[in-house]
Amino acid sequence: MRIPNSRLPTACRLLAWSTWLLACTADAQAPDLGWIDLDRLRAGDILFDFGEDPRFRELVRAAVIIDADPEDIWEILTDCGRAPEYVPHVESCELLETRDDGLTGIFRQEVKYLWFLPRFEHTFSMRFRPHERIDVERVSGPIEHLKGVWQILPAGGQGTLLVYDLELRPGLPVPRFLVGASLRRDIPTILAEVRDRAEALRQNGP
Repeated sequence: MRIPNSRLPTACRLLAWSTWLLACTADAQAPDLGWIDLDRLRAGDILFDFGEDPRFRELVRAAVIIDADPEDIWEILTDCGRAPEYVPHVESCELLETRDDGLTGIFRQEVKYLWFLPRFEHTFSMRFRPHERIDVERVSGPIEHLKGVWQILPAGGQGTLLVYDLELRPGLPVPRFLVGASLRRDIPTILAEVRDRAEALRQNGP
C-alpha cells in the first residue's frame, strides 16, 4: 500500500518536513557524498560501494541520478504494494499501521531469499521526511539488523540524486559470499527500476 501525500500533515510541510526514523541528531548530519562520482552518474552509471571486503560488509552505499522530480521518486519509493514488482526476493508488502500523524509506517514483507531457505516474514518501520528522506529500521523477524536511508537530493540542475545507504546483518543461515553476491546484484537492480519507473511517471504525468 502506498503512503499518499494527503496523509502527511500540512503543518509538517510548513516546517520543512522535519521528522525522521532513527534519531533526531542523525537528521541534522549532512549526507556523506564524498564517495560519489557525479560525472559517472551523469553518464548514466549506477554507483555501488561495497566497502573493503569484496564478499560482505555491513555498510553498503549506492547512488543514481534520475531525470525526474523528487515527487516522482517519492511516489515510487513509498508505494509498498508495488515493491514485489521490482525488488528481488520480496513476494508481498503491506502497510500494518501508521504513527506520528502519518510520518511513520510499519510494514510487513514476505520474502523468499534463496531457494534453500523457507519463506519468512519480517516487519520494519519507515519514517518519512517527504520528498527528501526515508529512514528504514528493523522491527521484528529473522533479519538481525537492518537500517537503511533513502536520500533524495539536488543533482546540480541535472535531474535528482537518489542515494541509498544500508546496514545489514542477515541473521540467516546464509554464507557471507552469497549475501555479498546478492547485494551486488540486487541493489543496483532496485535503483535502476526506481529510476525507470520515476522517469516514466514524469513523462506520463498524473
